[in-house]
Amino acid sequence: MSSGERSVAHRARLLASGQEADVFLRPDGLLVKRNRDGRDLTPEAELMRYLRKRGIPVPRVHGVGDDGLVMEYVPGPRMSAELDHRPWRAAVLGRQLADLHHRLDDVPAPDFLPGAPHGALLHLDLHPGNVVLGPEGPVAIDWACAARGDRRVDLALSWLAMAVGRLRPVRRAARSRLIRSFLAGVDDAVRQAMPAAAEIRLARRDRDPEEVRAVEELVERCRRS
Repeated sequence: MSSGERSVAHRARLLASGQEADVFLRPDGLLVKRNRDGRDLTPEAELMRYLRKRGIPVPRVHGVGDDGLVMEYVPGPRMSAELDHRPWRAAVLGRQLADLHHRLDDVPAPDFLPGAPHGALLHLDLHPGNVVLGPEGPVAIDWACAARGDRRVDLALSWLAMAVGRLRPVRRAARSRLIRSFLAGVDDAVRQAMPAAAEIRLARRDRDPEEVRAVEELVERCRRS
């Protein structure tokens, strides 16, 4: 990275913070993702390039260096923010999320991803907070958890993320519409994958007892249905 690029990076403004990484907006309009533990972001960049070549809507990668993963800034709200501010669009948003999953169905998983040999492509964290509603449509972001495995597990993880996240009471009806619309657009066999999805979600980090109960209740409902 040149001295000029470092100077631009140092003036970057914090845009978002996740569980493991921070995302900054540079004065030149590009985003920089940095892992707090210093983990190499080259594999994530390689996957995003692979997906973009195959028509999956992801941000364009500009490079990876000491400063982090540099990529295109996609203007637009997160799908989660859109749901919060325009709850009447819940059904549309649910269909859009289901459509993103369908697009992943058609892309072979690259060999460099971890997971089951010959497994399908999994995002493993594709929920409304990781979808940007850009000018050209929904864009899937944050591919750090991607792996190979059972597509149904990917769907079930999306369902879990929508179902157990905390919401203000006035937004619960919108969440219900979001989930119903999402489930109407995906294979009903997603219910069979809920136990595996719950295990993945609960193992990622410590969850509060309320969320653990919500996850367990959803798993049980899927078993009974």
